[in-house]
Amino acid sequence: MKQTRKTFFKNIALLEAALMIMTTFLSAGSSNNKPVLKAAARTFSVTPKIGQETEGRLGAKIEKVYGDLKNTIVLLEYGDTKLCFLTSPLEGIQGGSLCTASKALIVKKLGLIRDQIVGACSHDHTVPLDLVSNPEAWGRPGDFPPKSGSDDIGREFLEALAHSLQGLEKELVPVTVEWGITYEDRLTYNRKGKRPDGRTYLVREEDRMELGNSYIGRIDPEAIVVILRAKDKHPVTALTFFTGHPVTGYNPEHMVSFGQWPQVACEKLSNYLGGVPVAFFQGCAGDISSKYMLTGTIEQSRQLGEYLGDSFIKAANDLHTSQRSDLQWARKKVNIPLAELPDSNSLKHDLASIDDFIRRGNAGDQNTLECVGMNFPKAFTPPYRAKLVEMVRPWHVWALEQYRLGKAAETPKSLELEVVVARIGDVGYVGMPFEPFVRTGLLIRCEAPLPCVMTCGYTEGGHGYIPDGSGCDDREYMSGSFRYTGTCPPYRAPGGDAVVDVVIPVLRKFSK
Repeated sequence: MKQTRKTFFKNIALLEAALMIMTTFLSAGSSNNKPVLKAAARTFSVTPKIGQETEGRLGAKIEKVYGDLKNTIVLLEYGDTKLCFLTSPLEGIQGGSLCTASKALIVKKLGLIRDQIVGACSHDHTVPLDLVSNPEAWGRPGDFPPKSGSDDIGREFLEALAHSLQGLEKELVPVTVEWGITYEDRLTYNRKGKRPDGRTYLVREEDRMELGNSYIGRIDPEAIVVILRAKDKHPVTALTFFTGHPVTGYNPEHMVSFGQWPQVACEKLSNYLGGVPVAFFQGCAGDISSKYMLTGTIEQSRQLGEYLGDSFIKAANDLHTSQRSDLQWARKKVNIPLAELPDSNSLKHDLASIDDFIRRGNAGDQNTLECVGMNFPKAFTPPYRAKLVEMVRPWHVWALEQYRLGKAAETPKSLELEVVVARIGDVGYVGMPFEPFVRTGLLIRCEAPLPCVMTCGYTEGGHGYIPDGSGCDDREYMSGSFRYTGTCPPYRAPGGDAVVDVVIPVLRKFSK
């Protein structure tokens, strides 16, 4: 009996040992099969030329070139989940023909699907026009580059992108996610002011100085750096985020080409990190401007870039390690509510004011500073101010035509948009296809269940300014910009804040 019991416990011990070995083996196999986050990135440049076309309202062309314009592509992979960011100072990358051609090319070279590719713009105002005719040709098999009628800068961009895509997938390496946040309030101010009678106005540079050089208003001062680091501790790439219109060293009547302060800051961080590619994401800058708007110099813009670069480096020296290194993303539809058209008498009154303003502006009247709720900087010449007002005239004509045809009540009740939501480790990302106001971004960040969230505009579309819920009835340049669209009714509350109710549940789901 004793021998049997001894043998029994011996066999139990042998069985436990065998189970432990098997569990260890299976665990090791499972860990080897578990996906890991991988990243690869490259930066490439284009060089604009004097005389190239711009989006200037009076046909201004590039008069001077201050260096290259830098663009960055970041490829992320987590098992079968892939996401590719393409960031650039060129406006067309956020949803124009350049974006279409770039996506076609990336699909061809990397085998991704279009939804996995996100185009984001720094909203740099000092860049040439980037038109690509027959953009889908860049994704078709055959001779490269295709025989399409792209302009010089568009073709140069796409050829450089194609070169950067060569072998990019082979450079994917496992990475960890680290993020840092610091606060930078030396660059920007809130450019939406309110007069004593409640009317809102664009806070021009001359207005900012009258408010006092210390005036800032409600801004988003977070300067964010996300570093994806390889196992050898060397950075693979960095993602940066800041909020503010890059309009220092910018005059739309005398155009230059310059990467503005976002590029200066990213170059400084890249040099600090050993030359790694650095991508820049622009925040909710609809009502946030950089200082010296329309009156500053290139040197002042560079100085602001130095400030931001120092803040990025400071953030990079105070990093938090993400508790996980994985990737989730989704595209979601958002409906922005639209209001009814103004009454016909108001429209007729505004149209008369517009015509009078245009006449006086074209005649050189320096007193052409306010019209239909908008006010204009003294830095603009009267004819240029007249051109800006002339661009809202078609909207008023269209709105009156709806009344004449008896269709005023049949205008659209909402505008459908698509936003991109992602989580990279503990870092959230929201990309919006319009110019959101700062409150919208702050609301998302306040409710998001993640310690670091980049709330970005100028991504995957160019729907212009969409005010937050508190400003839908305002009519200064930004809040009233629906009039530049031609056929879009005014926005209705919650306006751009409608994004919050869509993206927060997604981020909560991703954070679990």
